[in-house]
Amino acid sequence: MTSVSMSTSGVSMDRVSMDRVSRDYVSPFDERVRVVEPLAPRPAGIAGRAVALLDIRKNRGSEFLDRIESQLAAAGAVTTRWAKEIFSKPAALALVDEIAGRADLVVEALAD
Repeated sequence: MTSVSMSTSGVSMDRVSMDRVSRDYVSPFDERVRVVEPLAPRPAGIAGRAVALLDIRKNRGSEFLDRIESQLAAAGAVTTRWAKEIFSKPAALALVDEIAGRADLVVEALAD
């Protein structure tokens, strides 16, 4: 392995060669091959169905859910609102389990 010395404002810095960088590189893409799974069955209609509206807590997500909720109510669905603790983390398993136990369908509000 070779290293190169650099000087910036009189400070000496060692730079590791590209050989080491390429060995330590981790791709940000998930390159695994996954088995294709079928979609869950879709109901013929939503009248009388329990629909959970999950807000992931990103900006304007609740605005989106407000509009969806009014359309679902007009179609006869019964809605409940749920929210994740914070958008940057997966929903808590307890929340997922509670929603799964109470709802027939879920709408998740994504934003941006």
